[in-house]
Amino acid sequence: MMSRANSRVFQRTWLVVAVVFGVVWSLSSQRGLARRINNDCQNFIGNRAMYEKVDWICKDCANIFRQDGLLNNCRSNCFYNTEFLWCIDATENTRNKEQLEQWAAILGAGWN
Repeated sequence: MMSRANSRVFQRTWLVVAVVFGVVWSLSSQRGLARRINNDCQNFIGNRAMYEKVDWICKDCANIFRQDGLLNNCRSNCFYNTEFLWCIDATENTRNKEQLEQWAAILGAGWN
């Protein structure tokens, strides 16, 4: 039979193991979420508001035209593609085109 001292040590050990496991799992799931959002955009983290504005163009375009693969094609290469430019025009955001292109360049900075 376990003494009270051994029982407390056992409980504390399991508590520490559970907390460490929880922290590691939390950190890995947050990184995974960022990767799932858009693997192509190296500078997504720290620029979420910018990403959401640029991504909205692709979502709106995909919602309007309902073409298979349009959303992924628009997002590919961190929005540096002809589909993204086409979607800017299609969603009638030409007045913001230069700003949207600049944001896409910032989000994808560092890619060769």
